[in-house]
Amino acid sequence: MTLLQLSGHQKRLLISFAIPTYNFGKFIGETVRSIIEGASKLKQDDYEIVILDGGSDDATDQLVSKLSQQYRNIRYTKKSVRGGIDQDLNEVAGMAEGEYIWLFSADDILVSSWDLYIASLLDMQKDIYLVPAKLCDFSMKHLRNNPIFNTTNEYLEFSFDGNSKTIDNYLQQANTLEALFSFMSAVIVKTSFWENSKERPDYYGSCWAHCARLLPSFFQTTTLVYINKYLIKKRGGNDSFMENGFVSRIGIAVDGWGRIIHDFFSNHHHKDQLFRALRKDMPILLFVYARISAKSKLEIIRLNTMSRALYFEWSATHRSKICYLLYRLVPASTVLNHILEPCLPFLIRLRHKLRSAISRTQ
Repeated sequence: MTLLQLSGHQKRLLISFAIPTYNFGKFIGETVRSIIEGASKLKQDDYEIVILDGGSDDATDQLVSKLSQQYRNIRYTKKSVRGGIDQDLNEVAGMAEGEYIWLFSADDILVSSWDLYIASLLDMQKDIYLVPAKLCDFSMKHLRNNPIFNTTNEYLEFSFDGNSKTIDNYLQQANTLEALFSFMSAVIVKTSFWENSKERPDYYGSCWAHCARLLPSFFQTTTLVYINKYLIKKRGGNDSFMENGFVSRIGIAVDGWGRIIHDFFSNHHHKDQLFRALRKDMPILLFVYARISAKSKLEIIRLNTMSRALYFEWSATHRSKICYLLYRLVPASTVLNHILEPCLPFLIRLRHKLRSAISRTQ
């Protein structure tokens, strides 16, 4: 742990923001400034921002160099070869010297005075903390709040000991797979806990290696705190996992979480809960739109395979099976795609409004 000499006494870094990045030069400046300029209580000597550049070929290095001249608590390393999000996240977390590691995306931002809600709760010395986000569009216009759990309390505390009922209670209360660390920026983890967790290189390339590293915490003595404050603004419309297309992006979620659920959860009831959560995060209308806009027969075959697994085979309900059968009736159509494409922003906003309304009634 790094100790900084401050005004004649030594002070330990509280938080290391671990930020992997690749060609996010357009956004990382806003991210860094939101952290530093948004802090009201913590000083720059209380936390650090550690950035690992996975070989960007944009202006990320020039931008971060200027930021480093302005702010003294930034550490920047650039790799010559792209390692991918899983490996880069693991490496940058390993560079952290704070008491806690906040895994953070290079295009999300923190709200003003974020530290007022964080510092006192970190004093509780728990293993993992989860922070919910405000979902925004590409220009950071607010769409809706995205609670990981529904509560009016300032925070929720969960204690795990490997007991099946404890895990069952946690999964029942969860609104989304973000409760299983799927949203990287939501995760703050005690550095010693991270270091004692097993690295999962077998999950490199899946985009979920950090989840695989942290999920065993549910089966051992672990304390997790949900901070009921929307401190993160999550940028939409900028999904780096979309680089290989929409169908591939769906595959990252469906194939990746299908593997995780089967690998880590042997209890059939837990599997049922998690596959329901995955269907909620990956609604059948998403598959419908992907089928309509599919660019090849191979994409349609992959969509059919994934949708059948999620909606027909994996702990599927009668209702989900009907959804799958209706999906199969939808044709791939260039004409329909041209009609729907201009409506997509409206449909996205409508979905967010519906999800927000449902959340308020729960």
